[in-house]
Amino acid sequence: MDQLMLLDVSRDHPTPIPAQIAAGIRDAVATGALAPNDAIPSTRALAEQLGVSRGSVVTAYDQLEGEGYLLSRQGAPTRVHPELAVAPVHENDLTTGISPKIPRTRISLKPSPGSAGTIKPTAWRKAWREAAAEPGGGVDKSGEPELRHAVAEHLRLARSMHVSPDQIVVTGGSREGLMCILYALGAALRVGVEDPGHPGLRRVIPLGGHEVVECSTDHEGIVVSELPDTLDALLVTPSHLYPFGGAMPAARRVELLEWAARTETVIIEDDFNTELRYRISPQPALSSLATRADVLTLGTFSTLLSRELAAGYVVASPATAEVLREVRSVLGMPVSSVTQRAIAYLLNDGVARRSSRAVHRGLAKRREVLNERLVPLVNGAELAPGDGADLAVHFDTRKERDAFEQRLLEAGVESGHESALWTNGGDGLLLSFAHLSASDFDHAVEIVVQTVGRI
Repeated sequence: MDQLMLLDVSRDHPTPIPAQIAAGIRDAVATGALAPNDAIPSTRALAEQLGVSRGSVVTAYDQLEGEGYLLSRQGAPTRVHPELAVAPVHENDLTTGISPKIPRTRISLKPSPGSAGTIKPTAWRKAWREAAAEPGGGVDKSGEPELRHAVAEHLRLARSMHVSPDQIVVTGGSREGLMCILYALGAALRVGVEDPGHPGLRRVIPLGGHEVVECSTDHEGIVVSELPDTLDALLVTPSHLYPFGGAMPAARRVELLEWAARTETVIIEDDFNTELRYRISPQPALSSLATRADVLTLGTFSTLLSRELAAGYVVASPATAEVLREVRSVLGMPVSSVTQRAIAYLLNDGVARRSSRAVHRGLAKRREVLNERLVPLVNGAELAPGDGADLAVHFDTRKERDAFEQRLLEAGVESGHESALWTNGGDGLLLSFAHLSASDFDHAVEIVVQTVGRI
């Protein structure tokens, strides 16, 4: 039976709803209201209880799973991680006003959106002060004008995309953006997804009653010659191909757009994390190329600004943008006005671009450490393609993999499985170091070194 959770969330609070939900669950674990192995409500049930979108709950659960608080298994309820080590809460902690101890969680090396310390707290505080000081005006449910203009300018400078602010619709993140797109396109759609490909957004598609159609990929992305002509939409990630690494080359992009124009298939481009994946400059978005195809681009602020910030945007053609605005007006505001103005301030002030350059430098240093200390030491290990800080480890047998994973768990480090990260993934482990704080990064590297030394 699911454990009842009494959480307090407010749309008037400057903290995004997903971050409030995640904080509430952490507090429930810390105080003992939730114990290891307790089943928690489904995303749908908790969304109904709190009166929020299901996407907000999904985002919070994903964050907590990455932190090691929650454990999800296909066909089973999501639970508080059974191996979560929680400091005991004594009665005098609750009667004397002494705060209960925070649970001692493991370091999770499961891939997580964003990188540690993307925006400094001082910059955030200044942005909140500036945003809160502005007088409130009329509510535009497709997004605050300040933010839509800021996003358009950011895309021009960072991605060489020339779009009108009217083509931008602000959303509560990529998942909510995809749901809005599917609402706008119609009912009972056939939506193609990459196979193998990243599983994140594809789980949203069946929620709206749409059919998921797996489409073959290779090291250059979607195989256009094998695409069925009966798709209504195709979800692609041309700037970050999983599990191959790298990006879709120009020739394949042109081929894809020509196919989309011929078959009248809408292309939905997931532009997740693009600015942080390239040291020089990312390839242009599909929507910025000359094409007759209808291309919609999904963007997010989670990796560029903060992992706890559930906010994003859709860039659409003028005709599709109008339909999206109608959908957005029915669903209501996805992100508070103050939050939107704070994001606009960070974009306009150049904080985001300076931060992305700092992240690139930090990731480059971490890759050097991994390459020097772990790759030669861990048999079957190699740096994952791209500019991140991920280590792929392959084994001769599943038994060897499970033994290595168990030794890491006993030392307090949780790793990711390739098979859980993308469809048709391999049997290896993926250790991601990009999202860790500096101290956790050093500690995690030492633990892996010591673990291998005991083999």
